[in-house]
Amino acid sequence: MPSNVRPLTGKGKPQLADTRVQTAGRILTYFSAAYIAITFLCSLAPADPSRGVSSNGPRRGYHTTRSGRCDPFSIPGWVDWSIGTNDLPAWRTFDPSCSTTNLLGTLISTLNIQHEDPSKIAPHAVHKLATTSSVEELGTFLTNRTVLMIGDHQVDKALVEHLCALTGHTIQAVDKNHPWGGSINAVPPKHGFTPVKNNAPLAHYCYLPEYDFVVTSIYAYGADTFDSWRGEELYNAPGLFEDRVTDLYVPYMRDMASRTHTSPALPLPRARAEPDLVIFNSGLWDLARWARFDIDTGAGLLENLSEERIMWWRSRMVDMLGSVRRAWRRPRIVWRDTAYPLASEASTVEAFLGIEGEVRKNHPLYHANRIAQINNAQHSALDVHGDDVVKGEVSRAARMPADVVPLNFAQVLMGQDQHSLNPLAPGQLPGGALFAEMLLWHLRDAVLP
Repeated sequence: MPSNVRPLTGKGKPQLADTRVQTAGRILTYFSAAYIAITFLCSLAPADPSRGVSSNGPRRGYHTTRSGRCDPFSIPGWVDWSIGTNDLPAWRTFDPSCSTTNLLGTLISTLNIQHEDPSKIAPHAVHKLATTSSVEELGTFLTNRTVLMIGDHQVDKALVEHLCALTGHTIQAVDKNHPWGGSINAVPPKHGFTPVKNNAPLAHYCYLPEYDFVVTSIYAYGADTFDSWRGEELYNAPGLFEDRVTDLYVPYMRDMASRTHTSPALPLPRARAEPDLVIFNSGLWDLARWARFDIDTGAGLLENLSEERIMWWRSRMVDMLGSVRRAWRRPRIVWRDTAYPLASEASTVEAFLGIEGEVRKNHPLYHANRIAQINNAQHSALDVHGDDVVKGEVSRAARMPADVVPLNFAQVLMGQDQHSLNPLAPGQLPGGALFAEMLLWHLRDAVLP
């Protein structure tokens, strides 16, 4: 037999190698079977709820602020209120982990509300005293705070007036003769002038001396850049929003903080020459401008807004909110959407401008489709999707300030127009109370993160 051929008989090393391979295979098989069994048993065990999404953390469909709190007014819910009850209206959410607060009720419970005519005291003003802890928290975020509302002469004034009535106080006007209204007379000539016969208010305010707390509404003429309203009685210069910020709003806040303007009839000087919270809206004046243009051109006032108008309006909001942020770096800016006014009784351009019965006949100021369009434009500007880019109109390089948060007043108040104060402004209940709760929620969230 050749030397290089192995005999076929006898035990050789290959058999030992085969035995080792078989042993390793059996071990891997047993391990795999055990792993599959353990995995299956683990899948049958209930999930640990503590490992789920935190109730305070961000969730799909929720808006959370910098504090990490879930905004209950940004999620689906319903208005819980009936005529004839002594309870305050409330926004009830479907998710108990993101329920609404009762800050307004707590506030009312701490006030000694009196009135010469007892019938003028709202029945819900009589509340059970809140817990000590909630009352103490109230003082920490209300004391010497100032909320500035920038909007129109109808809705914003009514909302401030409702807050005053709910807390047993009276709204006050600030005109050119008021100690805080001096900025009306100091507008640079290049920014326009106010006719002598006009005495439109610069602002209104509600003061709660129990907490040294001020809510004030100051007015603008929407996104207009052509000073279109200078012939109206409600006008005071300047007409351009950005000029009003520098010429009127900033000096107004400075006057409120000045210790040279002290009087028993005035609130105590503000701690700072800037607000603690800004609530912004631009809607009715813009709708009025488009409506008046459509009247003059014979276009239908119920037609949808054109793409050009919608995109222009959205870009102007970037300009306007940017000017507010440049004026005050610290306070939170809350952008309120435009509520749907009384559906059964359309207001008119003339009524909004205070010229009802003049030469122009009744023309509808708004229709639900136009309000929906600007509200959707607002939401798109704050929650940008895909390839959309929101730019300023005056400066195309301008962008929306990153810290602006929405206030979904229109969604919360949807369907409550039968309780309106007038065809434009919501009534005290439920609209005024719900807005006051939203205002207090954002103030607390902003100053107590």
